[in-house]
Amino acid sequence: MDSFCEQVVKRKFGAKQKIILGVVIALFAFLELFVISIYLFAPSPFWIIVTFSVAVIAVAAVLFVYSRIRDVEYDYSVAGNTLYIDKVTNKSRRKKCVRAEIGAIEDMGKIENGNIPEGRYAVKKNLSAGNGEGDYYCIYREANKGRGLLIFTPNQKIIDGMKHSLSRELVVKLFYKK
Repeated sequence: MDSFCEQVVKRKFGAKQKIILGVVIALFAFLELFVISIYLFAPSPFWIIVTFSVAVIAVAAVLFVYSRIRDVEYDYSVAGNTLYIDKVTNKSRRKKCVRAEIGAIEDMGKIENGNIPEGRYAVKKNLSAGNGEGDYYCIYREANKGRGLLIFTPNQKIIDGMKHSLSRELVVKLFYKK
């Protein structure tokens, strides 16, 4: 009988997201100041319309970017021998990020003191909560791309759901060597 377990993890609004938002705001503020300075040197009704239009577009862009980077959740699912991770934005848009066969996972472990194995990875995905607590790394094979490194924050139910499909060495490493 196949097992199924699911978990939703909300991503923390961290420094990276704040920097992206700050860059977008600074870019549109610079553009608005540039258009206003043109208006001061060559006043005409056309430049008033352009200034107003740039301001409206800037506000819309900032709100769009803010909503895209603020409300992000990851949906972890284990169904049989497959791990699925979807990115859910604003509780409405769903994007498939990872589909990995659990039996083909090469290495997996809890991240403590930055113990992620060094190596060359074709794909690196950080789909964790962003707070660094309870994060795991997983090295797997991605179809047509090669080895992938996945960082995620599963709960014990997801780990137990993966247990029956993991190789014997990984089960001993994760569950019995403490």
